[in-house]
Amino acid sequence: MNLWNKLGFSDNPYSPRPIQGDEQGVKLLVGRDKELRRLTTYLKSSDTHPTLEGPNGVGKTSLVAVAGFLLKKEFSEGASQQALIPISEPFQLTVDDSAAVFKRRVLFRVAQAFIDNHDLLKSKGYNIPDSSNVARWLNSPILSTQGGGLNVAGVLGVTANSGSAANTSVGFSEDGFTTTVLTWLRECFPTSSSGGFICTIDNLELLETSKNARALLEGIRDEVLGVKGLRWVLCGARGITRSVASSPRLQGVLAEPILINPIADQYIENLITERLEVFKLDDEAIAPVDSRGFGHLYAVGGRNLRNAMKYSEDFSFWAVEHGAERSKSDDLYGLIEAWMAELADQYSADTSSVGGRAWGVFEKLASTGGNTSPSQYEEFGFESNQAMRPHLRSLEEANLIESAIDDTDNRRKTIGITSRGWIVNYMRSGFSSIEGKKN
Repeated sequence: MNLWNKLGFSDNPYSPRPIQGDEQGVKLLVGRDKELRRLTTYLKSSDTHPTLEGPNGVGKTSLVAVAGFLLKKEFSEGASQQALIPISEPFQLTVDDSAAVFKRRVLFRVAQAFIDNHDLLKSKGYNIPDSSNVARWLNSPILSTQGGGLNVAGVLGVTANSGSAANTSVGFSEDGFTTTVLTWLRECFPTSSSGGFICTIDNLELLETSKNARALLEGIRDEVLGVKGLRWVLCGARGITRSVASSPRLQGVLAEPILINPIADQYIENLITERLEVFKLDDEAIAPVDSRGFGHLYAVGGRNLRNAMKYSEDFSFWAVEHGAERSKSDDLYGLIEAWMAELADQYSADTSSVGGRAWGVFEKLASTGGNTSPSQYEEFGFESNQAMRPHLRSLEEANLIESAIDDTDNRRKTIGITSRGWIVNYMRSGFSSIEGKKN
């Protein structure tokens, strides 16, 4: 029995994992009604692909998952005649991807989505092909030669990279497969109003620079983003989606980003209360972090939901280890403070190289929400970006901030306080209440 079962929960209520696209996910997505309406409207009504921009951990992936689930539910229950069906797992681009490799990866997932949703689409009168041959092909062994040696994978292991040789016993070459799936898409979804499969490209910031992101997205513009029957949602942090959406080659293909800001404080109590309610097995369940404690951790962590979940999970382990999980609410709240003080002492031991001027930058950064760019150096009291750079470097080496580099101008593009940085900031504030200070 794991810790959460012992505490009376079916699963970890503080999991930082994205919310899934299902009925439970609908309940757990609290405080995002406006963004949800806007995203679903774009998917139903626009010929451009929506993009989401927001800090890491703000909940972009969860929003897309729930939006896709609701749109499919509308279609399956007859509330909409437009078939918008999500492909559940997001895609990620890497710097090693080419348009051809990524296209094959996408079309394998699309073929499986046709198979999985065959009965639903057929029952609604869509021109759905007999997919039995491709189903057998997908489930035939794939011989992968990439990296040396041979591997056998079934349908869930298919990557369709350039080093794969498919079993063609059912008559499909890779080229024939690509042509077949593209034909399915055109015939099943002949117009925008007929719908399509919703696909997500997540974590664009992992490409490290907006230059890399633009180059890859421009490369797949026609081969992937322009494929009829596919609706794309692109998600990124650190300003990267706004940068790529403004590319001349992608204008008219990608919409201006929907900004996903931290969830407002007024929703946080309902958010964690709903989570605890969904996962508890009975009324005797023990929550080491209740709504009051969670709200405090959310504020301490820069109003980053992923930070708050991580802190809550870590504190729960600490409380159980110290036999304190059954303490009264006020006592647990005090123990959260003691736990954060212990962490802060550990983290502060790694900041000996941070000088006074760097601490001034850090405190200014924290007081203004935790994110900035070097172009704002004057707001930090510097005459140039170059003058501020050494202080940013010392903060980064101490794991108090993280930054992304844009190689179009070889300068740091965006800077943000890390999870441990927020704990250190709270210690440096004297462990005084910071709730309400960053609204």
